[in-house]
Amino acid sequence: MKNTSEVDKFVVLEERLNRILEGYTKLKEEREKLIVRIRGKEEEVDRCKGEVSSLRKERLEVRTRVERLIERLEEISSDYQ
Repeated sequence: MKNTSEVDKFVVLEERLNRILEGYTKLKEEREKLIVRIRGKEEEVDRCKGEVSSLRKERLEVRTRVERLIERLEEISSDYQ
């Protein structure tokens, strides 16, 4: 009887260990997926930063051109007064 009880305890221990290992494997896989996702988001953020920088440059160029046009219009306007 004592042998059966010890075997039963071993079976229970083995089952628990298997569940722990399965959980560990799932967590490891989930971690890897999250790492891949984070890398993708970091790349997306970098692309967005580049786009924002490009748009800022473009806005500055447009502003400069508009200011020049306004100055030219003001010059023309002052010539006729």
